[in-house]
Parts: sequence; C-alpha cells; structure tokens
Amino acid sequence: MSRVVVVKYSGNPENRFLVRGQYDILLKAGFSALAGSDAYAAYLKKRFSGGATGIKTNCLSRLNPTLIPLVDALSGLLTVAAGTKENDIIVWERTSRELSDAGFALNASSFGRRCLGTDAAGGYDNSRFYESGRVSSMVTRILTELADHSINLGVLKHHSVAGMSAGMKNMYGAIHNPNKYHANNCSPFAADISNLEPIRTKHRLTLTDAIRVQCDNGPGFSSRSIVHYNGLILSEDPVAADRVALEILDHVRVSSGRQPLAKTSQQVKYLEPAEKIGLGVAALERIDLVVKIVAADGSVRDGELLT
Repeated sequence: MSRVVVVKYSGNPENRFLVRGQYDILLKAGFSALAGSDAYAAYLKKRFSGGATGIKTNCLSRLNPTLIPLVDALSGLLTVAAGTKENDIIVWERTSRELSDAGFALNASSFGRRCLGTDAAGGYDNSRFYESGRVSSMVTRILTELADHSINLGVLKHHSVAGMSAGMKNMYGAIHNPNKYHANNCSPFAADISNLEPIRTKHRLTLTDAIRVQCDNGPGFSSRSIVHYNGLILSEDPVAADRVALEILDHVRVSSGRQPLAKTSQQVKYLEPAEKIGLGVAALERIDLVVKIVAADGSVRDGELLT
C-alpha cells in the first residue's frame, strides 16, 4: 500500500498565513509519519542525499502561489537533515517572471539556494522528445540536466478544466507544450506527463499545500472560494497523494455549499489512467492514510481527514 500523510495544524484558529516556523513543525511531523518513526532526519537523508534537489513550485497565479515560508522551511530541513548543499537546492518554475511575481528572489549563481525558471536554465532539452501514451514533449533542462531528485510542491485548488490542481497537474509546468494536453479534463494527459522518464524517475516526493484550499473558480485566484483546511499532504506516490487531495477538495467544496466534482462537468479523470500505467495507487481503500494533528508546540496526535 502507498502511504499518504496529512498533517493538520491546530495552532491557527484565526486562519492566518503560516510562517516558516509553523511550516517547519508541520514538515517534521509529516516526514516522521512517512518514515513511520520520529526519525525525520534519517528519512530525508535516505531520500535526498547526494546530488541536487529540484523543487517545482506552482506560481502561475501570483495571488495564490507556493508560499516562500513553506519553501524556506523545506529547504532548511534538506540542508540540515539531508545534508544537501544550499546551492544544490533548485527552486524552479516555468519562467523566472512567475517566481519573481510570487516574491521569490531569483538566483542562478553558484552561491546560495538557486531559484530560476526554465527560461533561465537553458530552456527545454531539445535533444529528444520524451514520450508516454498520448504525450510527446520536451522536458525542462532543470529536470533532465540539473536536478537529481524532484519534489513536486503544488497548491491544492480547483481547476476549471482538470477539476483539480494539486500534484500531477503541476507537472504541466515541466514540458514545452502543455497547451496540447487539456482535452477530456486533462485525461489521460496528466498521467502521461507524470510518466515521462525524467519526471517519473527523479520524483521523490509530492508535497501539496492545503492550508488555504481554493475550492472553486480556479486555477486563477478567487478570494471568495478560499477555505482554510490548514493541512499539508505528503507522499512518495504522486497518484495516491492526488487521490487524497481530491477527498479534501470535495470535502471543502461540500462544506461551503458546492457540489463534489464528480457531479459537475469538471470530474477528475486522470487518476485511474495513472494507476493503470503504474504510477501509483488511485483507490482510496488501498492507500495507507495517516492523519496527524500538530499543535503549535509541536506535539502530535492522531486525527481525522475530513473534519
């Protein structure tokens, strides 16, 4: 069974944006639960030691992007626990402009944490088209040449075409022709894109920010559609991570008076095709789901997913 961990922060009753220290205790609890012990540092060292780690953000919407405090907390854990050199952390997106608009400080130098778009990293690897199913695409050089490990760091939100943007849909930002792959609610294309060789083989973790979930009118920002779930989703299995994300998205939709996506024209269709090609587990009953409630002091207790 594939393990998915959801860590929910109970120290945010006023539903504010979290700061780095709060993300830090959530991540430590999440990685410990993934490891099945308190040894989050050993887990990170085993999973990410040796080479460079690329962190794919979601900054297409500058008003609801991957947040800097979360990236800072994750980067800090990688350097301290996994022993990753600061310059071997590569925060990336399709374009440098998207990162800059989201507030990130760009850096393509050989000092400090790197932060750059595909456009600043030599573009896409034009030596070959990678193929899977109905997808044929060039892949960013950040994955083909610079990064040894990949973390997919998305934001949980509604998507008017795919139904949901979480982990797998975020990897559209790794290819040169994403506009070609939006028919049939992005199915099976989202699965095929995640199955492209550089994306599949370098994937180590899907980490989805579900602190503030946009449950409708996405992927562009809609302030009236924000629901505070106060959670993070972590899994080595990209399909299982998205399956649990869908449960959360439907839950916050229903709790705010909307229909679950399956009853709309925006069904999430790409999970079963992803399972069929061996990317991961799409059936909820075959997912080892661990939910932890994390308090402001870092104490952890068992919790429920849909509360």
